[in-house]
Amino acid sequence: MFTKEHLEHFKTKQVFIHTHDFPDPDAFASAFGLQSLLKHYGINSTICYGGVIERSSLYKMLNEFSIKAEQRRKNDTRFTTSINILVDSQLNNSNLSFNPGEDVYCIDHHPVFIKANYVWKDIRAVGACASIIISYFKEANIPMSRDVASALCYGLKMDTNDFNRGCTSFDIEMFNEVFKCCDYDTVTYINQNQLVLDDFNAFSVAIKNIKTHGHFGFSYIPFKCPSTLVAIISDFLLSTEEVKVTIVYSMLDDVVKCSVRSEDPAIHAGKLIHEALTGIGNGGGHPTMAGGIIYKESLAKMQDLEGEIIKRFLDAYQRLG
Repeated sequence: MFTKEHLEHFKTKQVFIHTHDFPDPDAFASAFGLQSLLKHYGINSTICYGGVIERSSLYKMLNEFSIKAEQRRKNDTRFTTSINILVDSQLNNSNLSFNPGEDVYCIDHHPVFIKANYVWKDIRAVGACASIIISYFKEANIPMSRDVASALCYGLKMDTNDFNRGCTSFDIEMFNEVFKCCDYDTVTYINQNQLVLDDFNAFSVAIKNIKTHGHFGFSYIPFKCPSTLVAIISDFLLSTEEVKVTIVYSMLDDVVKCSVRSEDPAIHAGKLIHEALTGIGNGGGHPTMAGGIIYKESLAKMQDLEGEIIKRFLDAYQRLG
């Protein structure tokens, strides 16, 4: 948790809490929890996100738990002279595209692929960033509102795929802590209503286009598809018995968004995508789940997108041993 000196410093400037671009439930929950925590110490803050909110379930989350967030504008000059706290994200990653200035703090649970300088950081190898935020409330013995507890519970459940992905004993402990004061019926309701009917078109195309190479499964969705849906489909394809690693990718504005899932302990999803996209994009993540993008400039040079991606990931796998 921040020191007393940090908290006093936060009272001297405008404070922004930043999620990564195209935020997911864990990012919003963590930002909302941190905002509430700072408010306890008399510090006002603004939650910001890049990209857009892609899923109706996210709007439902924001509405149900009264979370207010503003879309981050590129080249917003306020950030360079303010205090910027990154949650569920890090500098130099493909999912954070803005200039935060120098007064930057970081709370995250992703592996570090590119080092960056922070005034202060708390980066832990746990299942959800929400778990870290919950621990701050517990350590300081600060009560949570029902909305904050419910949002953090939902974010934790989603990022660990209901405790089936990247979950640690710390996440279980923090879930038990937040369960005491959350509205679990609402959490369950949002959790069970993730898809809309239009999503099944992307599922259908992804299933039809799957190509297997050994225990790798590749699938290209050749139209614009929300990054969160690409991740859901990647999880879905991993449920097939023959596939142990999935790489699902689709267009997202003028870039290609890639989602990788691995249930093979010998294949680190984050290292795999980082190695595969070096030189044409950027990527990283956890041992079991990761994401990245291929830059617009790189796409213009590719004559066979599917063939190039398959080759890059298989070659990266060979290099990583």
